[in-house]
Amino acid sequence: MTQPRRGAHRARRTAAALLAAGAALALTACSGPPPGVAAEVDGQRITDEQVDEFAEVLCALGTTQGGEAGTPSKSARFGALSILLADKLAEGVADPDSVDRAAVAGALEQLSASRDVLPEGLRETFDSVAEEYSRAQTAILELGRSSLAEAGNAEPTEDEALAEGERLRAAYAQEADVEIDPRFGELVEGQLRPTNGSLSVPVSDFAEKTAAAQPPADLAALLPASQKCG
Repeated sequence: MTQPRRGAHRARRTAAALLAAGAALALTACSGPPPGVAAEVDGQRITDEQVDEFAEVLCALGTTQGGEAGTPSKSARFGALSILLADKLAEGVADPDSVDRAAVAGALEQLSASRDVLPEGLRETFDSVAEEYSRAQTAILELGRSSLAEAGNAEPTEDEALAEGERLRAAYAQEADVEIDPRFGELVEGQLRPTNGSLSVPVSDFAEKTAAAQPPADLAALLPASQKCG
């Protein structure tokens, strides 16, 4: 009679261990990226600090355009992460480091006026994000052109090439290992979207504006009024 009891105890201990392991895995799968990380794409992290620093830039640019001064709002942080995340996804499907430097320089020139009105302490962050953004968007455009050329369209329009590049980026986002801090929302069809209880409110044509081949005169123009600071 002793042996069956030992076997039963062993079975219960094994079952308990399996349940505990399963619970741990479930908790890990639902918890999103680690603390201090806003998003992660195939191991490449976007930290809360990066989001906050860029949100400050967007706030400052909004102020120079007649907005109200203040600390980065929740929605401004959402907008900042949207741009940073799109840039990171571009790195996974294209090669921003090999794009035409003249095209990148042209895009940066469009942003120079905004840089000039920023406080000195924010210009380094602006320069870093503007460079990454310009390279990423140029890479997506070139990717679209290459894809369409392989499909038989040797001379696509800029809009066609950009749309194809965006399609490929969105397809990559569906397959990549992407984790988003639930406070910001979730990734839907390759775009960051707010959810109930997230930091943001729905954004108008934000995604369309961030996909422009040539960015607007200032990065704050990428955000609707509700995403400026106040």
